[in-house]
Amino acid sequence: MYRLLIKPITRRIKDNDKASAIAKSYFRFQGLIPGGRFVSRLIHGNRPTGLEREVFGLNFYNPVGLGAGLDVEGTLYNDLNDLGFSFVEIGPFSEISAIRKAIGRIQEDPQDDILAACISADYLDMFCLAYDFCDFFVIDISGNPDMELFDPLLEARLSYDTYKPLVVKIPEEIPFEDLEFVIDYCMMNNVDGIEARNIRQIAFINERTKGRLPLIANCHIDSPAQAEEALKAGASLVEVRTGLVREGPGFVGKILRYLSSRSK
Repeated sequence: MYRLLIKPITRRIKDNDKASAIAKSYFRFQGLIPGGRFVSRLIHGNRPTGLEREVFGLNFYNPVGLGAGLDVEGTLYNDLNDLGFSFVEIGPFSEISAIRKAIGRIQEDPQDDILAACISADYLDMFCLAYDFCDFFVIDISGNPDMELFDPLLEARLSYDTYKPLVVKIPEEIPFEDLEFVIDYCMMNNVDGIEARNIRQIAFINERTKGRLPLIANCHIDSPAQAEEALKAGASLVEVRTGLVREGPGFVGKILRYLSSRSK
């Protein structure tokens, strides 16, 4: 139905937010249909052997996740996860009230698989509030490129019995000398990874760290070939968003079939 009714519309709309809103309405409707989630998971299981990986101490059954910016309010994570993503990143959250509502929904509808929360403001308060309800956290410093904000987060993490990975999401445009500082801070202070925004960043970080720092590629991946390029450059995981909106639910499987064929 997405291919016949939704895809022609989303591919014509140039505004990504408007296209995403239409796609979200479809996924929300699909999740409300009795048995809809089961059927979706049956069709889009996407657990090919050979693509599993352990990153941040978590077991991902494939390297493809959903990036932040689609499930902004944390309402569709299970419906979207059923499309075959190995993890879903909700948010970004910039207000405490928004993450409180998301936590309430997670308590009512616990996540089926790995769930990440992207936080872009009020970092410490939201991190602590959501700590018990998400599997890892992406701290978006695009609007505040200051690694010192990690100090209280890292200190707070020590007070919890369960270790939750922390990943820094860097700006799309960041001078390499500033990126070097981010890398050094991560390596010396037990920040678990970096979410990079383009292939040049991925290659630079991978080379500087000798592959010791896990990377998530959040760099406008809209095709299987782009996903492969990011992984070859050094990414451990890749995220898609607009590709799903433009192409539909089958997009994840398309990427994974491509990656599987290329690995043989």
